[in-house]
Amino acid sequence: MKRSTIASLAILKVNFEVQGRDYIDNFVPLVAECLRLSPDDVVSLPALQASLRENFGLALPLNPLRQVLQRAAKARFVHRSSGVFYRDLAACSQSPFAAASSSVSATVTRVVGALRVHAKERHSVEWTDEQTEDALLSFVGDSGLDVLFATAERSVFPQPKAQKGAAFVVATFLTNCQAEKPELLRDFETLVKGALLANALYLPDHGKITQRFRNMCVYLDTTFLIFALGYAGSDRQAPCAELIALLKEYGAELRCFQHTVDEIRGILDACAAKIRRNQLRDAFGPTIEYFVTQGLSSTDIDLLAARMPQRLALNDIQIEDKPQYEKEFIIDEAGFDKHLQANVGYHNPKALQHDVDCVSAIARVRRGRDSFFVEACRALFVTTNNELARATRVFFQHDSPPGAVAFCISDYALGNLLWLKNPTRAPDLPRRRLIADAYAAMEPPEALWKAYLVEIARLEERGEVSADDYLLLRHSVSAKVALMEITKGEPSVFTQGTVAEILEIAKRNVRADLQEELSRERSQRIATEASLAVRDAEATARENHIRTLSQKVALYIANTLFGLAMVGLGIATLYTFPWQLPTLSGAWPRYLMAVAQAALFLYAVASMGWGTTIGDLSVRLQDRLAYAVQCWLRSLIAPD
Repeated sequence: MKRSTIASLAILKVNFEVQGRDYIDNFVPLVAECLRLSPDDVVSLPALQASLRENFGLALPLNPLRQVLQRAAKARFVHRSSGVFYRDLAACSQSPFAAASSSVSATVTRVVGALRVHAKERHSVEWTDEQTEDALLSFVGDSGLDVLFATAERSVFPQPKAQKGAAFVVATFLTNCQAEKPELLRDFETLVKGALLANALYLPDHGKITQRFRNMCVYLDTTFLIFALGYAGSDRQAPCAELIALLKEYGAELRCFQHTVDEIRGILDACAAKIRRNQLRDAFGPTIEYFVTQGLSSTDIDLLAARMPQRLALNDIQIEDKPQYEKEFIIDEAGFDKHLQANVGYHNPKALQHDVDCVSAIARVRRGRDSFFVEACRALFVTTNNELARATRVFFQHDSPPGAVAFCISDYALGNLLWLKNPTRAPDLPRRRLIADAYAAMEPPEALWKAYLVEIARLEERGEVSADDYLLLRHSVSAKVALMEITKGEPSVFTQGTVAEILEIAKRNVRADLQEELSRERSQRIATEASLAVRDAEATARENHIRTLSQKVALYIANTLFGLAMVGLGIATLYTFPWQLPTLSGAWPRYLMAVAQAALFLYAVASMGWGTTIGDLSVRLQDRLAYAVQCWLRSLIAPD
């Protein structure tokens, strides 16, 4: 049954790619296949509903099923006679179902098989195919548009019986696919988009799905705004930011109540106070966990709180006071309070009062006017709390006409609606929502985290763990991951011995992280040294080339200048020489002196050009005289 449901989601995605914008037509091939398999020619809605559940694992409500059957009649799969529908077996046999079915079978097998292998190898969990399909469907098929309209029929999807901790296993599978197997993430995304398309059955008029919001205010809840402003990390921020962008694009006016802003400021102030006083033993929640892991100080958080109104204004979110109470528009707040406490369960009375005040304010903004279209309902409260949205619809649906828009909607359902308006405008919204859900599923639930914090604080007080070990258990990501790996998010699995396991795993991971960091630093150092050696060699070669070239240029210039100086000196000598010379016989001493002076001049020129000094000549003469005397003395002493 679950495998057929998963396959049906993939088929809806394939049908949508073929059919285009008409969401009801996506279901026509499924209905045609059920009619082909039916033993009767007469079409019965209850029998068709049962056949869809049996063959495709989809529980289509009767009202939408009537619309699908009417589309099947337009496609000539059935014909109507005297108010009764009859199938056309030949037309049903030529339905495009077979092609769509064969194209998705490999996708479903691939996802289910990979998830089962992941559960076994990563978590040592032996799942059957049915258990794997339950876990997959439970993760994909939650919180659709059934929470939006009063008297909405039950969910299209069967209620899966997922194993304990299944959400955590699926979440780790998704994060692993995101990092290492993008093709499997695309296959998983196909199923998510199929689930979003299946929720289109709850829309009252598919022809108006593309219309814009008209004078409609969307009031955003505390947690949604905390996520949207980035106070819980980028993974949680991404789908909220895209939802805000889509709402603005379709003309919705974004608002929040002043008491919602006060609640956010109170949360930030509490986080800052706990960090300032180092009171983190019982601190829990995505906001303070994010602040701690990011290393933000109390001053940093105070600055975030001070700038929050400006951040809201930058996102075009206006802050409003609650409307005044008017007798005719007052709801039963006391009864609603008890209903929420019984069906949602609040640990903080202030949070319960905040939600009651918000829903009550939405009722007063609407002023008793019912609407059957979200785009024209005047006011809507958007929350991340799916249980709050569902409980609100159930409490008020008895006083609302069938199909009226509820006061409260989950951000998931609103994102589903906006994606259906134009899937090509927000193609990444399903994936971002999927990753955000996976990230949330990997966080310890509140009951488990509190039990863990109490236990590690008790062990530290008794001296069974050191202060350093306590810090490791309290603040390290490895410890939190180990806690979820061991318990799969189930508080009942947590025992006193669990802490010792977590501490050992955390220390081992820290050592592994340090070893990896050292190895990475060593590799970086070797690479850096090699790079510096290459750079030094290049610099040395470049410097030698420059030196050689400069020497050549300098030698050329110096020789040129020297040659020009010698030429100038020779010209000057010739110019000043007395050319009216006396006879040699009468002035030979003067000629001898002139020759000696010329020789001295030539010697000076040679000395200037080649460095020949008188000292050098004296040494050479001395060496030659010494050698000659040595030879003469040897001849006298030893003539032989």
